[in-house]
Amino acid sequence: MNIPKSEGLLSVVLPSEIPSSASSQQLFINQDQQDEEASDCPLLTPSPPPAVQITKQLESTPIYRPLEGPPLEMIPTPTLENINEEDGLNAFMNLVNSSCKPLHDEPSSRDPMVESSTSGSSSDTNEPVCAQLLTQLNTAYQHLAPDAQALFYNQENGGKPPLVGIQLVVPKPPKDYRFMKWNWPLIRKTCFWSLMSVLAGCTALVIGVLATMPKRCDPSVEWWQGSVFYEIFPASFQDSSKGGDGIGDLRGITMRLDYLQKLGVRGIRLNSIFSAPHYPEYYSNISNLTDINVNLGTLKDFEKLVDEIHKRNMSLILDLPLYPYIKSLQGEETSTTKPNKTDKAVRERRGVTEDSLLEDVLLTTSSVSVQTIRDTLSSVPSTPPPLEEPRALPVLTNFIDHDEHPITSAIKLWLARGVDGFYLKSLERYVHENGFPNVLRHWKTLLGPQKILICHVDALNAAMGLDAAKNTILTRVDLIDVTLRVSNGTVDIKTQVDSITNGILFKKASHPWVHWSVGNVDSRRVASTIDVKNATMAVSLLAMMLPGTPSIFYGDEIGIVDCECEDHQDLAHLHNLAPMYWEKKDGLDDKFASVGVTAWLPEASKPLETSLIGTIAEMARLRSETPTIYVKALVKDTEVTANCDIRYTKDEIIVIERWYPRRNSYVFVANLGNATKMKDLSSLYYGGHVVVGATNRLNQDVYFKELNVPPGEAFVIKLDK
Repeated sequence: MNIPKSEGLLSVVLPSEIPSSASSQQLFINQDQQDEEASDCPLLTPSPPPAVQITKQLESTPIYRPLEGPPLEMIPTPTLENINEEDGLNAFMNLVNSSCKPLHDEPSSRDPMVESSTSGSSSDTNEPVCAQLLTQLNTAYQHLAPDAQALFYNQENGGKPPLVGIQLVVPKPPKDYRFMKWNWPLIRKTCFWSLMSVLAGCTALVIGVLATMPKRCDPSVEWWQGSVFYEIFPASFQDSSKGGDGIGDLRGITMRLDYLQKLGVRGIRLNSIFSAPHYPEYYSNISNLTDINVNLGTLKDFEKLVDEIHKRNMSLILDLPLYPYIKSLQGEETSTTKPNKTDKAVRERRGVTEDSLLEDVLLTTSSVSVQTIRDTLSSVPSTPPPLEEPRALPVLTNFIDHDEHPITSAIKLWLARGVDGFYLKSLERYVHENGFPNVLRHWKTLLGPQKILICHVDALNAAMGLDAAKNTILTRVDLIDVTLRVSNGTVDIKTQVDSITNGILFKKASHPWVHWSVGNVDSRRVASTIDVKNATMAVSLLAMMLPGTPSIFYGDEIGIVDCECEDHQDLAHLHNLAPMYWEKKDGLDDKFASVGVTAWLPEASKPLETSLIGTIAEMARLRSETPTIYVKALVKDTEVTANCDIRYTKDEIIVIERWYPRRNSYVFVANLGNATKMKDLSSLYYGGHVVVGATNRLNQDVYFKELNVPPGEAFVIKLDK
């Protein structure tokens, strides 16, 4: 049967000589039938001969011989049909004899199944080792084939021919592998320096990240969030004039800016600087929201004040008294003020003559002639109307465009002059108007970024039943002013604080911050309302410990009291606005006004001695550096929790704790009673050291097992971790 040979198949080399002894033939003939069937696999390597005789005969008789002569592809492949012929058998035997070689059992450095001619060995030694290995491992295989010499014998006896080993030669020179032609030295250098460059880049990146990484990872806040504000009544802060009228002015505030900066103030709030007929006694009777009262200075003085404030990284806030200046957000209220008994009393007390009053009117009213003013003054009746006479009825003008609204015009004007925000006083009177949300949103739009709006918590409470007004306040107002009552004891303080921290202002992180104020222009002095007169600074420290933005009313940082004005009972509403008490250590004159000048109100007396002098500045510094205290609340999983808790309020002792994740907690302790208290608060805390407090306690370790607190004293403790 003829089996055609494919061009892609391997050439076959048969052994040229086969032992012809009877023992060897018999050995192959008597092989087990199972072994013969198993050897039909074309690529199985034969097992070693089972007998010693076969091994010796194979050693003496060469089975393989190097391939010589023409390539195998040039020799025709013998088949069973042409082997039966005499010429075919001879050709087949010649082919076997020419391709067989001796097989040695001894191991060598090369594969025993692969042997080459002398010339081939010579050429292999000149090739690289990797090329020789590739040639040896991929060019030779061992195969089993029928014994051609015993073929006739087995055909006559009907048996199968024995099997002998042959070699399959697959020569493949190293040059056929593409990677052998690569420039391996260059590849190695490139890989090495690329790796070094990557490592150097990673090292530089890590060093750069470490160098630029902030030393502290504090939560970011806006300038008005957590900062300390300072509320000033300009007429009672500092009179800068020499031999003047005894009324504080804008230049006086400019003189004291360094004092405010050392105090740790970030925002300065001026109560009222606008034109009023009898300023400062009746400062709330505003006649104009765009001009500065002549008693306070000029626009140049105001511009100078704004520049100096901004140079010190502070901000300026103005109070805008909406009521009674305007009757509604859609209208303007203008009135004609008539001279009355109050006018005469004010002029007599301050020594104001008719000529000086005329000069005052000339400075504030440029559109009226001098003769007209004189005629008006001469027409004053000899018997003025009583003080209780109501003001003239307002002339209401409706405004369709917001730009024509007087408050809108005032906001635009003062923003152009450098003001950083406005306190909308009496806003609660207008929340029920239909246009309130749109007007408030428009005002906030005029301010733009980094400018703020403040209103009292009464406005938010009045809008609780009106969703539109409430949402507008919560989204457009930046600070909600909360006046903290401290005269009713520590239990009442806890009730007020808890009502705020558990209220709507702490429901979302985007809601306005709390603007805590203890004293203000509308309430009595703290030192005049509490039992312990020297506890004013302790109360101020308490407000600065709460989450939000604390505000200090001028003079409360030193504990001044209401003025004793027995001869000025008609000015009872101004007794809390006593002129500021100054000491020489501030680097300036120790008086509110120049020597020989009588202040418009009796100057404040020297405050009581206290161990907390200087603690306001220390607390302000601690707030600016400690997220535990200055943050408003903690936000986790969209839930807002005030990081403040009043832990103890018995026996006029109050303990307030502030905490923050991965930071030390701080505890405020104050005694608002009249006696020294010894308390065991070890059930709450173990110990810490004082960071703000009296000089004898500062930086001292304290333990809550035996906590001694004198009356009117307060201190802040940094707890041990």
